[in-house]
Amino acid sequence: MRTFNAALLGGAACFIGTLSVALVAQQPAHIHHAPAQSRMLASPLDLAESDLDAGKRAFASRCSSCHGADGKGGKPAKPGGAPASDLTRADLRTHADGELFWVITNGIGDSGMPAFAPRLSDVERWQLVAHLRTLGGVKLDVRTGTDAGPRYVWDLPPGFPRPRVPADNPMTVEKIELGRYLFYDTRMSINQTTSCATCHRQELAFTDGKARAVGATEQIHPRSSMGLANIAYSPVLTWANPTQRKLETQALVPMFGEDPVEMGLSGMESYLLARLAMVPEYQKLFAAAYPGQENPFSLANITRAIASFERSLLSGRSPYDRYRTSADQSAISESARRGESLFFDERTECFHCHGGFNFTETVDYVGKGFVEVEFHNTGLYNLGAAGAYPAPNTGVHAVSDDEEDMGRFKAPSLRNIAVTAPYMHDGSIVTIEDAIAHYEAGGRTIASGPNKGVGANNPHKSSFVKGFTLTPQERADLKAFLESLTDRDFITDERFADPWPSHQRGQ
Repeated sequence: MRTFNAALLGGAACFIGTLSVALVAQQPAHIHHAPAQSRMLASPLDLAESDLDAGKRAFASRCSSCHGADGKGGKPAKPGGAPASDLTRADLRTHADGELFWVITNGIGDSGMPAFAPRLSDVERWQLVAHLRTLGGVKLDVRTGTDAGPRYVWDLPPGFPRPRVPADNPMTVEKIELGRYLFYDTRMSINQTTSCATCHRQELAFTDGKARAVGATEQIHPRSSMGLANIAYSPVLTWANPTQRKLETQALVPMFGEDPVEMGLSGMESYLLARLAMVPEYQKLFAAAYPGQENPFSLANITRAIASFERSLLSGRSPYDRYRTSADQSAISESARRGESLFFDERTECFHCHGGFNFTETVDYVGKGFVEVEFHNTGLYNLGAAGAYPAPNTGVHAVSDDEEDMGRFKAPSLRNIAVTAPYMHDGSIVTIEDAIAHYEAGGRTIASGPNKGVGANNPHKSSFVKGFTLTPQERADLKAFLESLTDRDFITDERFADPWPSHQRGQ
């Protein structure tokens, strides 16, 4: 796990504002202020009972001498100081976990409470935060017993919540590593020419740069390859199928689907398993990922491992993120800052479909009250002036057969958009400038040919795609903002790169 952003955990001078975190007695001289950005920190732990036990032990050894074994406080941290506060009181629940983590990390000035950063690791401090929550009577969502499995520590960018993970496929380092090998392995296709990474290239934020994907048998697909950055937060996994919701089952589609053919493995399950079982690397990796299984080479274990690797692909350390989470004014240009204002303005309406920490409204995560799933018609086509889209790409309509769903597709995340061209479900918009022009016009006009039509007049078009007018400078500003969402660390991170020596891949 990375060390948390130093500016975020350091002094408050560089922050936009402050929030009161009352971990000490409610007296003016002892009220401590944690920076506002500390609320963006979320626990990276997929909590298990062992974490609560560890937090309880840390509290007993580090905190109970002042706060008492029951957390009710009363003893000053230093002679003449204010009594340590009651950690069971109700108002403590109004403060975010990140604020508690910040105070534990940095201490409280001259109150006597020390900074625990040099004494406890990041993981131990988050375990302590979890224990503090239980002192106040908060019921935590904790995996128990045999379901707990090995604990996994997420590498969460500041401002990111913890992804939701299926109970039957908990995250482990070993499973992620196996998934990485499988993801890049051309043995996963009928003719050993194609891997998952063929259509999901790291340097392109796990897209492929093509208008429409191409399968192992050279069949051209009807849609483009969706990016996998932050796919862990997506409650629906394809452009327009609201029923495809779990990475473990979605992985079966490219592997065994026949319309279109992607990996081309239909009818070859036994052959695939035998092929993988012969590889020395896999003999070690499967055994490590699924200890105790007599024969871990199964289709279910393959898809679980690939899904685990995909969930680890978190992207949230772009220049714009540094600007917002660390208040680093130099991280983005003046033009990008003006573009941000345009993006989040009712005039352009961009943020309605591309809002939130992942720049898409279709998100889910641990602690979210309800799952958000949104599909939109953006006026890309309007065949026959009746609102139709070219078959077979009719959006959710292809699944529901409901005319109201014609042309409705998922609004993807705009993170890393500068490296994920071309755009839209069919790659029919080539550049960022073209995409801005499309929304500025309120829909695309195709003057001639089989797809002729005025998209702005599509009767099924989203009310958010209403059109607007920008000056040349404003267009440049909006583009600069979008380009500031590129996470260079993510697209070069060795943890997500091809692990195979070139002479062994697919051999």
